[in-house]
Amino acid sequence: MGVTMMPAGAAAAVGVAVGLTWAAGFREYMASLVGTESKVTWFGTFGTILMPAAAIGALFGWAEHRRANGEDLPLRRAIAAAPIALGVLPLTRPGAVATLRKTGEGSAASGVALAAIGGGYAVAGRGPAWTRVATGVIAAAVAIGAAASVPSIGGSRLALSKPRGALTAALGAGSVLTLALAASVPFRGRPRTDSSQ
Repeated sequence: MGVTMMPAGAAAAVGVAVGLTWAAGFREYMASLVGTESKVTWFGTFGTILMPAAAIGALFGWAEHRRANGEDLPLRRAIAAAPIALGVLPLTRPGAVATLRKTGEGSAASGVALAAIGGGYAVAGRGPAWTRVATGVIAAAVAIGAAASVPSIGGSRLALSKPRGALTAALGAGSVLTLALAASVPFRGRPRTDSSQ
């Protein structure tokens, strides 16, 4: 069943499932980098990562339903900017801002969110070519950085020559690129209809 055949609510529900799955995978990438010091909490993990990703997934599912059915998308810019929540909400955890100032930990989430928006714009294929190329290069650089930084953050246990290191690198880069593909939805135009039929 295509998204045009689904009710809008079902498309949003699919988006929730995809958003949750993406966030769980990205959270595991972050946990792998930190190792045994990683903590899973109701607020930190579910409240600031999984639930916002589920809400963004719902928005993107609903937006894709409207796009595929040739309908206008109200609040297009706000929906396109929604991934910013994934960079901002983790900073609401107690002590997160102080840690960001002291060590820089937490800044990568904002980079991933911005790369997803830029990559989504690039993939959508609308707008001046030079802006799409520029934002696409930046998004690709963040994806490569997510992979390349694995051994520098995780140490020898996550060397890219080891299976766990290679898996973590693939998960990091794939997470950035997958979010960029999802973030292209609000930037994409309506499907063209064949007037000859």
